[in-house]
Amino acid sequence: MTNAATNGRRRNPKMSEVIARELATHIVEAGLAPGSVLPTEREMIESFAVGRATIREALRLLETRNVITIRPGPGGGPVVRRPRPCDLGEALSLILQFEDASLDDVMEARRALEPMIARLAAERISDAEIEVLDETVRLIEASPEDPEVFHEQNRTFHSTLCRAAHSVVLEVFLDSLASVADGVSGGVTYSPRRYLAAARMHATIVTALRARDGAAAEQAMREHMDETRAYWHKKYRDLASRPVVWRG
Repeated sequence: MTNAATNGRRRNPKMSEVIARELATHIVEAGLAPGSVLPTEREMIESFAVGRATIREALRLLETRNVITIRPGPGGGPVVRRPRPCDLGEALSLILQFEDASLDDVMEARRALEPMIARLAAERISDAEIEVLDETVRLIEASPEDPEVFHEQNRTFHSTLCRAAHSVVLEVFLDSLASVADGVSGGVTYSPRRYLAAARMHATIVTALRARDGAAAEQAMREHMDETRAYWHKKYRDLASRPVVWRG
């Protein structure tokens, strides 16, 4: 018997998969907020005219994709969740583990994406977002010996810049990459001098953004990413070469 996966033909979706897709589409089109309660299992059986096993398989599929959670007990049932970038990060980690990717490979991908995001942001960023970026620089410079301040403001800087690019695909993918390769959780530490150096690089990026100079913003971000990668290679070579591992 010839396997469809080996001859290039796609298999027909199972009924449970069809139902799962219909439910996901309904959640999005109806604008259901996280926490919204979906119809009961019995109601779905009647609505889709299928057996209980098919409905349960469809719900399990949605649960594994983080579209819903299943509340146990009386009054429980399927409840809307909403997939997040970190969910994609987990799936991406598993794929990268099987592809023998390293954390340095992930950093290289971020080096390719973040300068592009900076260029886009220069064209689309608002004055209010520039003020947020300015504030992160000020807070880091005011507390160069506080790692918690740096890590929080650094996250705010990069996430605000990414949102300012108004590219939902790049934003989701970059957030996913960041969740795969987080130097802090891997044991990377920085000195106050390094924190101030990062703040100066951020300030250079902000200056380019304020001037709406996409080329300068792109170049400044590339230099920032190169500097960060060089630091990893110099101080944490073992970490940079460590393979990506899915942590589930």
